[in-house]
Amino acid sequence: MDLQSEKLSVLQQIINSDDESLIRDIKSLITARDFDWFDGLSGSQQNDVLEGINQLDKGESFSHEEAKRRFSL
Repeated sequence: MDLQSEKLSVLQQIINSDDESLIRDIKSLITARDFDWFDGLSGSQQNDVLEGINQLDKGESFSHEEAKRRFSL
């Protein structure tokens, strides 16, 4: 069965269902898949991540070993 047929079959099962918990579960699954971890961060955290990416893009990074040496871990 091709993807379009599968989608139509699932959709038909949802439409014909009176099971509220099934509908909630499907909605929850779709919502969870749409969630981007970045969106769950605070504005400050997002800025920190973007700053780090910018630093990496500029070649401003060092190894894990160097980080341990710098921070005496």
